[in-house]
Amino acid sequence: MIQQEAHMNANFDTSLSLTNGQLTVAARGPITWDPDDESAVIENVRIKRQGVTASSLLPLTVTPADDRWSLDASSSSQLNPGRADAHAYVTATRRDGTHYHPPCYNDVRLQP
Repeated sequence: MIQQEAHMNANFDTSLSLTNGQLTVAARGPITWDPDDESAVIENVRIKRQGVTASSLLPLTVTPADDRWSLDASSSSQLNPGRADAHAYVTATRRDGTHYHPPCYNDVRLQP
């Protein structure tokens, strides 16, 4: 029997709020941790809907004390409510100093 290695997971809530005149997406979601994880950096958040992309290049560091994450992603054009693709780049660090990159991609719904 092959034992699958556990990994932390940072994902998006399935429903995200539009703010700031629909120029900003309040990107957030749950985090689950592997017992060997020390921290993770969530960055390069991008939410795309109908050719318009909201993004945040600010890195957010989270630790196992955190069970949720939150970053605002901004766009120069208004985003319409509806289905969107959401993606973030995550670098997790284990207690032994090694790194890995768990996926963080969801179909989400933008709400006014």
